Amino acid sequence: MLARVLFTFLMFSHSFLVYGEMVLYEFDIDTKLVNFTGTTVEALAIGDQIPAPTIEARVGDVLRATFHNRLDVSASVHWHGVLLPDDQDGVPFLNTQPIAPGQSFTFEFPIIQTGTYWYHSHSDLQVQRGIYGAIILREKDQPPNSIQDEIVLFSDWTDEDPGSVLSNLKKDKDYYAYKKNSVQSWDKVLANGGRAIRNRFSQSFTRMGPMDLADIAYDRFLANGKSENKLIVNDINAEQILLRLINGSTSSYFDVEYAGGPMTIIAADGQDVEPIRVKRLRMSTAETYDVLVRVSAEASVELRATSFDGSGFSSTFVGAGDRVYAPDVPAPNLFLMEAHDMAMGIDMMTTPEHQGAAEAMPKSDDKGMEAAMVEVIAHMTDYQHLVATASTVLPIQRDWRQIDLTLSGNMERYVWSFNGATLREDDQILIRKGENVRIILYNSTMMHHPLHLHGHFFRVVNQHGDRSPLKHTVNVPPMGTVVIEFDANEEKDWLFHCHNQYHMKTGMTRVISYEETSTYDADTARVIQPYLRWFNRSKLDVQSNFLDLDYSLSDERHGFQLEADSNFHDSYEIEATYTYYFSRFFSTFAGVERRKHEEQASTSYAIAGFNYTLPLLIDSEWRVDDEGEFRVELESELQFTRRLGFDWRWNTDKEYRYRLKYNISKRWAFTLNSDSEYGDGVGMQYLF
Repeated sequence: MLARVLFTFLMFSHSFLVYGEMVLYEFDIDTKLVNFTGTTVEALAIGDQIPAPTIEARVGDVLRATFHNRLDVSASVHWHGVLLPDDQDGVPFLNTQPIAPGQSFTFEFPIIQTGTYWYHSHSDLQVQRGIYGAIILREKDQPPNSIQDEIVLFSDWTDEDPGSVLSNLKKDKDYYAYKKNSVQSWDKVLANGGRAIRNRFSQSFTRMGPMDLADIAYDRFLANGKSENKLIVNDINAEQILLRLINGSTSSYFDVEYAGGPMTIIAADGQDVEPIRVKRLRMSTAETYDVLVRVSAEASVELRATSFDGSGFSSTFVGAGDRVYAPDVPAPNLFLMEAHDMAMGIDMMTTPEHQGAAEAMPKSDDKGMEAAMVEVIAHMTDYQHLVATASTVLPIQRDWRQIDLTLSGNMERYVWSFNGATLREDDQILIRKGENVRIILYNSTMMHHPLHLHGHFFRVVNQHGDRSPLKHTVNVPPMGTVVIEFDANEEKDWLFHCHNQYHMKTGMTRVISYEETSTYDADTARVIQPYLRWFNRSKLDVQSNFLDLDYSLSDERHGFQLEADSNFHDSYEIEATYTYYFSRFFSTFAGVERRKHEEQASTSYAIAGFNYTLPLLIDSEWRVDDEGEFRVELESELQFTRRLGFDWRWNTDKEYRYRLKYNISKRWAFTLNSDSEYGDGVGMQYLF
């Protein structure tokens, strides 16, 4: 397959202008008012549509697409999964200039492949606001009476501004867990029994926080821009149609199930695979699958895409007639899942032809390949059963380059990285044209990461060896390892990144550069990293016995903190520090402290030390001042219920503060406290 793609490229690259048809598209990028939730908000749209208009072309064509930017900010268009010249890829500043406000840009490139792909903005978080659409690339001589095919483009939607979403994630790791009612509090741990309790203590001892599957609480999940979508079957005698499934979400994974029986997968990420039948299919962010499904003239059959954290779903009804509903997908019980359970697994079962919800459909004779297949994958969540239709082995007489990448991150501060470094700190991976590249991906985090390589297809190495499938996007599960290999047959610079847009924007990105032809330099590095910006977090306690303000300003590595408290008349403490974060568990700091207690005179100190996270997720501070006084301070927090929590702080100077907190919302809380300096009191806490 890979060799055929390369041969096709070489054959066509010199003849498109002579033999290829010019396929023209022209669109405006502009704002659009939408109402998906009952509230009207401003979104972004291409051609006044969300999703954007579908772009179609055939092998041998030259695609020319012009976009006019009517926004007051820059925009961009990336052709996800499409093989094209480097300067047409659409990553702002890296290989294509952004489309400035009031300006236009025309993409033009030859079509050398077939399959289901999509296009989307690569600027800021514009894909979250609506800049995404489908691309269908067909065979040059595909007959007009081929099987009916339809696009189902999944996405996620929030009424919040995406910039605010990112700020909230930086302020509090549980911000959206609270909104989804998925806070992993101790009342739920206890309710799930001994195994859940053991899991929680095991995770805490290894300094891992509670597991989660999704960062954000979305307001809606959409299919073709609607919570409920309908597809018409054109031929009442048709027994099956082709659905082109695209996960065009910003950060969501979907479990897709069809009520009319198993789906037959025939292509993944635009590349043909040996047909396999699945009852339920896990789609990672940015992947595409082509599936055949049975249809009937007498039924309207639901294709349901459920967010894999169980927080919602979209529905697409195929056909007309009585509705046949897909089963509800139960939300996963994270309390009973251990770390290795988070890795994607497959449930296999052998099932008769019409089982479960499919029995509600009117029957038709089973013919051909579908009738011959009996084995059905109950829930396909990884790539074990994907088999390429031809050998994908890389050229043998080549040098090999191996790259080891650990997917790393800090959910507490919401920083994501490779090998512990963000894009700003370690931005480039050098390769040479003509070599085989193997990347070993190990995920050390408790989140799934869909990794996408621009401009290339890679082999996802599995047990099928020579026929390991080709993809452009691959999920790497928590604590899991995935190996990909590709032929370094391009030139210049290509992005490799997590396609969870919030993870990408906070550092999990690299530039893969062909060292002989790369144009990546220091100036480019500066302009492709504007999103690695400073974030602030503030917490104000107004208590009957004291006032306390905590303020921090930080990026992925540096932080400035100010803490000030006072009893309103004769006592106060003010501490200002600079912190350098080496890892999620260790940081160093230096600064100054000024304090006054009751009748004592005010004193000032220079301080320095380090912070280290201990087992049971206890934060420790080890510090010394300029008079040689040494102090150790410990602190932690416990979440008893969704709303009720407890935090404590104690140090070797015999100072302490204990606080019981009741969350009214994620920003406001009512508190009871006991403090060694200020006594007992009640009050309010505000997070901003």
